Amino acid sequence: MGKADEEYDWLNDPFDDAKNAQDLQELDKARRRSRVMAVVALVVVLLVVLFVVVSCGAIAFLGDGLSI
Repeated sequence: MGKADEEYDWLNDPFDDAKNAQDLQELDKARRRSRVMAVVALVVVLLVVLFVVVSCGAIAFLGDGLSI
């Protein structure tokens, strides 16, 4: 019985519901933040691709009109 008491980690109590709830909230916030960052990155990539396509189209259109 004495050995089991010595091995129990009182600082990281697996049955501490308040600490577990706080850990789950922090994990949820981190997941939401990573999802938002992924969506923002995707939007930025799509805007860059759209800008490149429109720029190439504009250059091609202007290039045709300038031929002599």
